[in-house]
Amino acid sequence: MANPFREAMGGAQAPRAGRRNLAPSLLQHIQNFQGNPMEQLQNKLNSGEMTQDQYNQLRGMAENIVRQMMGVLPRR
Repeated sequence: MANPFREAMGGAQAPRAGRRNLAPSLLQHIQNFQGNPMEQLQNKLNSGEMTQDQYNQLRGMAENIVRQMMGVLPRR
């Protein structure tokens, strides 16, 4: 099964060297996302499509992204 995050970020054609601004691709992926992400993750865990270790790794990456975004977004 193809990785939807990798595909949203350019797939195999994505440059590997240097920093790349992923924000436009990420925003487009978020806007096109269908359904409840937590429900989909739980379904993947229940079906065995994703292991608990993979979930923990994904959650850690998501928490890191949130911390970084909170550092650059203006406070209201």
